[in-house]
Amino acid sequence: MVKKKGSGRERRRHPRLESLYLVSYVSREGDVQKSGVSMARTVNISPAGVAVEVYQSLALHSRIEMEIAIRDRIFAVNGEVVHSQAQPDGKWVIGIQFDRPQDELVREVT
Repeated sequence: MVKKKGSGRERRRHPRLESLYLVSYVSREGDVQKSGVSMARTVNISPAGVAVEVYQSLALHSRIEMEIAIRDRIFAVNGEVVHSQAQPDGKWVIGIQFDRPQDELVREVT
């Protein structure tokens, strides 16, 4: 399902698939690991990126190394935090742009 904002025109190049999968991740700034291994869950996913729900904010432009568990497969992907939104319940929704398209991962979701 693609959600539209503002003018009603979708600005994303790839439609987002609403999904709920577990993610383990670490954040980095340069070569420095900024967090221990943390857990998240996906909100939506596309070949270009993923939105995840986390319990703490992540700095914009942080590098993220993730493992996304989809059914019986684990996909190791890297990306960059491109947005972060606080939620009323104290959680955060973080948008991560993948370093390279993840078509195989998205095929597994559908």
